[in-house]
Amino acid sequence: MAHRARAKKGRWMRDTIWRTAQQRLRGELPEKDYETWIAPLRAAGWSDRTLTLETPSGFFRDWLRGRFLGVLEEAATEASGSPASVVLVVNRGLDVPVRAPARSAARTPKPAEPPPSRYTFESFVVGMSNRVAYEATAAVVTDSSARFSPLFVYGGVGLGKTHLLSAVAHALSADGRRSAVAWLTAENFVNAMIKALRADHMERFRERFRKIETLVVDDIQFLADKRRSQEEFIHTFNALHDGRKQIIIASDRAPHDMPGIGETLRNRFASGLLADIQPPDAELRVTLVERKARSRNLRLDTTVISYLADGWCSNVRELEGALTRLEAFARFSGEPVGLPLVRQALGANVPRAGGASLERVIAEVCQYFALTRSELASPRRTKRVAVPRQLAMYLCRHHTDAPLNRIGKELGGRDHSTVVHALGAIEQRLARDAALRQAVCDVQARLGS
Repeated sequence: MAHRARAKKGRWMRDTIWRTAQQRLRGELPEKDYETWIAPLRAAGWSDRTLTLETPSGFFRDWLRGRFLGVLEEAATEASGSPASVVLVVNRGLDVPVRAPARSAARTPKPAEPPPSRYTFESFVVGMSNRVAYEATAAVVTDSSARFSPLFVYGGVGLGKTHLLSAVAHALSADGRRSAVAWLTAENFVNAMIKALRADHMERFRERFRKIETLVVDDIQFLADKRRSQEEFIHTFNALHDGRKQIIIASDRAPHDMPGIGETLRNRFASGLLADIQPPDAELRVTLVERKARSRNLRLDTTVISYLADGWCSNVRELEGALTRLEAFARFSGEPVGLPLVRQALGANVPRAGGASLERVIAEVCQYFALTRSELASPRRTKRVAVPRQLAMYLCRHHTDAPLNRIGKELGGRDHSTVVHALGAIEQRLARDAALRQAVCDVQARLGS
C-alpha cells in the first residue's frame, strides 16, 4: 500500500509539473514551435529534480536538445519551484499529430511572432535595481523621436529583460500609427536568415526587417561566434538606425563584455542608451513576492513573505516557480499556507543568490576528480578526462548564466556544438550511472546548491 501511495504521488508530481511547464511554454513560444516540438512530448518521470520527457524519435530528441533544452529546463524549474533538469528519451510508440503541409505564402510574412501577452508595463514591478531600464523602455512608447536608439538593456537571467521588451512591443503594436514592430529573439533572426539563404530569398529577408518602425531583439548574445549572422545584423541595424528607426536590444551582459561578438557590432550596441538591471534589493523582493502571490490569490503572512523574499527571489523566474509549487501544495493538501507548508513544498535547499562563476565550477570539478585545470582543458579524450570535462560543461550550464560558446572556450577553446554534445552525453549517462549522479550531487554540494 505504501509503495502504491508513493508511486501515485510521484505520478501526480510528474503530471502537475509538466502541465504547469506546458502552460508557460505555450505562452512564451511561437504557436508553431509549441505545436511541433512541445505538444508531442509526454512526461515519463519525476525524480531527484529531474523531469524525464519522452520524444517520438531520435531526431526529435536531438533537435530538442539543440534548440529547446534550455527553455524546457527553465519551465520545469519554474513549475517545480527548484532547479530542475530535463532528460529526453525516445519512445517510438508516441502518437505525433499529423500536420497539414504549410501553404506557400503569397505575401511577405509578418516580421515576427507576437510577444507573450502576460508581459506588460502594468505587470512589471519597479524598484531601484530596474528603474532606469523601466523608464527608458516606457519612454520609447511615449516618444517617437528614437532618441534612445539603440536602447540596450542588459542583466542576468530572470531579472525582467524579456518582460520589458515584450511590454514595448505590445504597447507599440496597440498604437495604430506605429504598428510595424518586429519582436523576436536573436535565434529567430538567425533561423530566418538561414532559411532565406537556403531558399535564395535574402532580398525578401532584408526587406522584411528594414521596412519596420521598431526592431525589438531579445537574447542578442546568441549571435556570438556567428560571423555571417553578425554581418547581416549589422546591415539591418545600420539601415534602421540611418532611417531614425527605433532599435531595442537585450542581452545577458554589457556590450563590452560580450565574447564572440565583433568589435563593430559591440560599438553599435554601445552607441545608444545602456540600461542595466541588477538583482532586486530587499524592498523590491518583498514587493515582488506580494504582487506575484496576489496574482495567484495566495494569501501569505509577513513571515512567509519574508522567507520567500530572502531565499527565493534572486530572480523573478525562480520566485514564480516557488509560488507555483506552493500554490499546488496548498490546493491539494488543504493546509494553510504557513512556514511548515512552505518548507514542505520548497524543500530545505534554498537557492543561493548569485550562482557560481565558471571558474568556481571548473575548480570544484578539478578538485573532485583530482585533475588540473590544464588537464581538463586539454585535447585528451580518455575517460578519466573526457567525462569530468563533459560534467564541468553540464554544471557550468546549470549553475551559471554563461553562454555555451563561452563555456566551451573556458574548457579548451571548444565550440558551441561540442558543448551541446557534452550536455546530451551527460544527460544520457546520468539516467543509468549512479556514480555519476553521486558526483553531480557532491560537486553541487560544494557549490552550495
